[in-house]
Amino acid sequence: MSYLALYRKWRPQQLVDIVGQLHVTETLRNALMAGKVSHAYLFCGPRGTGKTSTAKVLARAINCLEQQNGEPCNQCRNCQEILSGATMDVIEIDAASNRGIDEIRELKENIKFYPSLGGKRIYIVDEVHMLTNEAFNALLKTLEDPPGHVVFVLATTESHKVPLTILSRCQRFDFHPISDELIAQRLEMVAEKSNFKVSGEAVRVITRAAGGSLRDALSVLEQALLLCGETAVTADTVHNILGTVADDVLFELTTGLAEKKAASVIKQVADVVAEGKDLRQFTRELTECLRRLLMAILSPEGKGEVGLGMPPARLSKLFTRQQLTKALGILVEAEQVMRRSAYPRVVLELALVRVMDDSYSLAVDELLPRIERLEQMLTNGEQRKNNAPEPSEHYRKNIQRATLKSTVVEENNQLNFQNDGQQLKMGNTKVNPRSVVSSEKPNNETPNLVTATIEQALEPSFPATPIASFESGGAASVPVQIAGNKTLKDFDYNMEQVMKWWPEIMAVVKKTNPVAFTCLCQTWPAEINKHCLVLGVPRGDVFIKNMTEDPDVRQLLTQTLNSVTRLTWQIRCHFYDNPPQSWPKRSEQLDAKEAISLFQGEMISLGKD
Repeated sequence: MSYLALYRKWRPQQLVDIVGQLHVTETLRNALMAGKVSHAYLFCGPRGTGKTSTAKVLARAINCLEQQNGEPCNQCRNCQEILSGATMDVIEIDAASNRGIDEIRELKENIKFYPSLGGKRIYIVDEVHMLTNEAFNALLKTLEDPPGHVVFVLATTESHKVPLTILSRCQRFDFHPISDELIAQRLEMVAEKSNFKVSGEAVRVITRAAGGSLRDALSVLEQALLLCGETAVTADTVHNILGTVADDVLFELTTGLAEKKAASVIKQVADVVAEGKDLRQFTRELTECLRRLLMAILSPEGKGEVGLGMPPARLSKLFTRQQLTKALGILVEAEQVMRRSAYPRVVLELALVRVMDDSYSLAVDELLPRIERLEQMLTNGEQRKNNAPEPSEHYRKNIQRATLKSTVVEENNQLNFQNDGQQLKMGNTKVNPRSVVSSEKPNNETPNLVTATIEQALEPSFPATPIASFESGGAASVPVQIAGNKTLKDFDYNMEQVMKWWPEIMAVVKKTNPVAFTCLCQTWPAEINKHCLVLGVPRGDVFIKNMTEDPDVRQLLTQTLNSVTRLTWQIRCHFYDNPPQSWPKRSEQLDAKEAISLFQGEMISLGKD
């Protein structure tokens, strides 16, 4: 008889032998006993968890002539033929190599034939997610309503790639990764029944590397048995096969990280490189080691070892929880960078140095108390502000001077005055130049810039000309504290104030829309009715009135007023005989260059004929 690999030799022959999938095997056994076998099943889960083995056991149990308690007898004619592969009643299809529509059409043609011996024909489609969209569409109708003598068992490791139309027509079973304890028990059972010599430490290393896959664990064990021959399989043998490092290396490296011995840590990395180990694999091992250590710290009552050959009580003294959290984050990031880096050794060494460097970054737990203290200071300052007296002029100048200097240092941009808008532009920030005074530093005064900035933000003030950035869309209508315990919502503007602001408003309008500026130059503020500004238009000048009432012009003027007064305004126009006597006669108009720019023209000279 030809040699069989361990995972084939020890493949489960009954549902009870399937390891770690009790939720699947019990459901299938009950369905077999009740005679309620579905027409289609979908087995999902990682590799090596028993999907194909369960499908084969299920196929034998369905056609078994002497089924007992939902288990196949494996002795009857049907079971023997299925085990030997001599029957056409169980058909296995590899969807990875038979993924086209032609193969599915052939399956649909053959599906009408009845089974030769058993009561059902079972189609086991492995890696079903590899089928093309056309193949899935061809399979859809057959899967929805197959003949009564057909059962489909679909298996996949990537269920998210299976169309929902297929998923909804199957009974889905999710296979879970097998726990380390169950894999270790299975390996020990195989070694005992096969008279293999395997040390407990070797079993633990194989189990840890298997990652929940029993087939992978059996494959590594078989390779180690072939390497050792008649001698016992040791942990060093398994480490050599897997390319992993011994626990004492991880212990020394972890100790060096805890004690911040950079030279020792870098030397250990060099030793790992000299042995030809894969640095990415080494990084994953170190990450898993620190993760187990963190779990031991979080659950100090836990028993057993956590990966370094040391009990949790001793391990918990090496690191704090914050240090482990930081180290795990750095190592996970480094492993991802190493995948695409031409210098993985440098990436790993830098990551280990960052783990040992306390000054590299502040932990979040250290920053949060500072932020809370600053918020409390701001809250207390806001409460004191309402009862604080009006600051002196000298104090106000110092604060404004410090604020300007701090802003210039932080922005580090070139200052640019805009004469038309009467604004001071600093990067993306605009400040009212009327709130900025001479930058001369008083004698023997060096104000704290950060404190001054915060205090000015808390200082109650109402600028004489609160011009805001028009490009930002205007400020919203919000209450602002002013003298006399009033707010802007309670403040009634009069014509004198509007007249005072009108030149600056017109400067903003001119910069934004020269045509609207030319039109509005022929009007004047005539009346204020609460928040409605009435513009005066010379009687009979219908053209100017229509232009002023144009929605775009009205919206532009409204937004400009909002940015100045922080209130929502309405604009109306009425005919008047003459502007008020105090209104200066205006003759503003666009100069030649502005007109050429507006109408995209060009200057030409006319010569004499």
